Amino acid sequence: MFRIERREVAEQLVLCELHERLSQAELADHLRATMERLTELAEQHGGVAGPTFTIYRDDEFDPENITVETCMPIHREPAVPVAATVRREPAHHEVFVRLTKSQAVPPQVGEAFAAVAEYLEQHGLVEADAAREVYFTDFVAAGPDDLVMDVAFVIK
Repeated sequence: MFRIERREVAEQLVLCELHERLSQAELADHLRATMERLTELAEQHGGVAGPTFTIYRDDEFDPENITVETCMPIHREPAVPVAATVRREPAHHEVFVRLTKSQAVPPQVGEAFAAVAEYLEQHGLVEADAAREVYFTDFVAAGPDDLVMDVAFVIK
């Protein structure tokens, strides 16, 4: 059902916001608002340098208690303090599946996470960091059959 792929991701300088205790029902609105804030900050520091991604920092998925870190790559280090965390996301390898907008909602997105996790297990691969979603286009403007995001696992 899902086509699993692999890729290398270069080191990135990112603006981040970490939020805890979100419910799955709140997540879409939260991500939209966070991405808007980070985009405004990024424009002040050379602009957005790549796809925005969200890292799910929970060991177990609980739809009523989600910890998510939203990260937006930027071109240059801010010269002054900003209203977000600035850090370097290390270079890494990912195993991922690409989703259309209609697949990027529960329960299909959960099935994509499960498919990638199963692929890792079947191929003896080990996670090196938390699972993530990578958004490479305007999700809101996309049609239901347009590719909009990846579900990715960082591997060793």
